[in-house]
Parts: sequence; structure tokens; C-alpha cells
Amino acid sequence: MVVPVVTVARARAGTPRRAVLRGAGALAGLVAAGSLAAGCARPEGPDPLEEPLAAARDDAVSAAAAAAAHPELASRLTPLSRARRAHADALAAEIRRARPDRTATVDAAAGATPAPARPAESAAAAVTALRRSLGTARDGAGALALAAEPSRCGLLTSVAASCAGYVTVLG
Repeated sequence: MVVPVVTVARARAGTPRRAVLRGAGALAGLVAAGSLAAGCARPEGPDPLEEPLAAARDDAVSAAAAAAAHPELASRLTPLSRARRAHADALAAEIRRARPDRTATVDAAAGATPAPARPAESAAAAVTALRRSLGTARDGAGALALAAEPSRCGLLTSVAASCAGYVTVLG
């Protein structure tokens, strides 16, 4: 029973219990306020992934249209179209998971009929347009990855790396 006596003696000689409790309460309040400020509150407006989602959908449609207009490019552009469609599906799934309030917007954009893709006048022009679009998508996804939560960073870097690879392959 010596231990409780020593503990009581130290408590009397040290900081008063009420001061410790007040400090703990203040610390808990700061932690709660910090977690709200750090993004735990529901964000407003569009999800940052909606922009790369729209780019992926546009690239998929453009690549498919260019492959149809220029059959000699089909072997290179069909996998690109599929990859960008897969990117769009993954980005849309992440938006639905993280922001259920944006599901209707994401799904409406997916169901919208895109403007008919006007095929480029030449195969070279089609490839150049796709390379430019993929470069923009690569840069945008990479920039978002730097500021994204860890759960989204992997998805964004994967999209950026894939776009970078296709820019090289189409070069």
C-alpha cells in the first residue's frame, strides 16, 4: 500500500487535479477543432476528381472516334480508349465513395451523350491532339496527387503514370 500513498503525496505536491482536467478538456477541444479544420467536415462544391474524370471520359471518346476514323491507328488507340474508360470508372467510383452527395452529378455526366467527336483531318493530327490531351491529363492528375489524401494519391498517380506512358507510346 505504499504506492497509493506516494501517488497521493505527489498529487498534492504537483499540479491540482482541476487544472489537469481543464487542460485535458482544452486539449480535446483543440483536437476536435483541428480535425474539422483539416477536412473532416463535409466539403462543398465539386469534388477535385471531377475534372480528371471529365478528361478521362473525353479522351476515351476521342480515342475511339480517331480509331474509327483512322483504322491504321486502331491498334494503338483502342487500348488507350479502354484505359481512359477504366480511369473514368475508377475516378467515378472514388467520387461516389467519398462524396455520395456528388453521385447524381457524376452519373448524369456519364450518361450524357458527348458531342459527336469530329475526327481529325489526318491520323497525325489525331495523334497530336490525343498526346496534348493526355499531357494535360497527366499534369493535372499529378498536381492533384501532391495535395490529395493518401487514399486518393495512388489512384491519381496511377492515372498520371498511365497518361505519361501513352504520351510516350503515341510519340
